[in-house]
Amino acid sequence: MDTALLQGLFGGDSGLQFVGGLVIAMVYATVGMVAAAGSILIAREVFQGRWEQYFWASFLIFIAAIYLSFAAYYGMSSDAWLTEFIGVGLFTACAIGGFFSRPTLAAGYVLHGLWDLMHSLSGTSLAGLSLTTIPLGYEVFCLAFDFTVAGYLIRSHAEWRAPGKFDPYFWRHGA
Repeated sequence: MDTALLQGLFGGDSGLQFVGGLVIAMVYATVGMVAAAGSILIAREVFQGRWEQYFWASFLIFIAAIYLSFAAYYGMSSDAWLTEFIGVGLFTACAIGGFFSRPTLAAGYVLHGLWDLMHSLSGTSLAGLSLTTIPLGYEVFCLAFDFTVAGYLIRSHAEWRAPGKFDPYFWRHGA
């Protein structure tokens, strides 16, 4: 485990490190859930009908591609870049499937959350694959965000078969 947060939680030298790491993890998880809730509320107002489906599918590709920026920032090896490109390809395939199936899109978000967690738990190497270093707490934030969005996608009753509507000025309509 190479990340400071998980070292503090599971491999720390004192109980204080564990408590501090646990508090930091809870803060990141809370921020992730609140960010997801805000994203869901705004996306439901701005993107209606099938446009919401397109938004969530495109957003999955975007958040997967963030790992490429981490690879650039941390100066990762070409092997890590290859692993991250494969990950982006996997999540792009889930997003494309999400254009036709809500459960496929939800599964893509769950897999992305697990991808984040895997980066944290395994450090920069997993089963011979090089992985990108991620910022402190990112895995907890993203896991909470991704699982919250996946839960929304599964439980939502939004009609995605309806014609799409894009309303960027939704707040001007009044109550």
